Amino acid sequence: MTTNGRPLTRAVQIGLRKLAYQIRFADTSRLVIAVGPDLSVSVKAPAGADARLVDLRVQRRAVWIYRQLAEFERYHPLPVPRRYVSGETHWYLGRQYRLRVRKGPADVTFSGRFLLVRASGKRTVRDAVEDWYRVRAREVFARRLGSLLKAAPWLNGAGTAVRVRAMSRRWGSCSQLGVITLNVELVKAPPSCIDYILAHELSHRLEMSHSRRFYGLLERAVPDWERARWRLNKVVR
Repeated sequence: MTTNGRPLTRAVQIGLRKLAYQIRFADTSRLVIAVGPDLSVSVKAPAGADARLVDLRVQRRAVWIYRQLAEFERYHPLPVPRRYVSGETHWYLGRQYRLRVRKGPADVTFSGRFLLVRASGKRTVRDAVEDWYRVRAREVFARRLGSLLKAAPWLNGAGTAVRVRAMSRRWGSCSQLGVITLNVELVKAPPSCIDYILAHELSHRLEMSHSRRFYGLLERAVPDWERARWRLNKVVR
């Protein structure tokens, strides 16, 4: 059962909360519930299955579903608001730099442990710094992805599309089409943390849920992923 070829969207009541999910009916003999890294809940059910029975299955798995959602959100902290003034500390690749703000054509450069920022007119200091981070993020993520895939070719990430954008609640996500989106804030983290998030999302291309197989793929690619996750949550603020 689909609507105009799209999955059917339903919602079930779990205590005081309402849980929305999508059903996709397919030629399969078993029902599979998956929680995506984008915090979506989807169900693949046998063709002709009664949607009300699917609701019951989702309700019975509510504890597991909410545990999976919590796990995704656990390593996706909110960024701390910045004022973009001289003396303020900013992170880049796991190291702290202080801003030195000057007037002039929009530009950001390194000088020892300082980021020299020039801005004037309509281009604010924040604009200049954010543009600099976006450019750096694209370069760094592409380089780390290439290195990771050489070390872990079993992740089958050749030709992977990686997008960079500001994200308020997640470090990264992987769509059901296999497109990886990374938070521009991730470029502030140490390279090992970037590798962890990349491996995490690449593993989701092969296994959408946090199953034993998923963690096997992740640990094989980044053996110290738990330490990397800890550093990501402690260092980048």
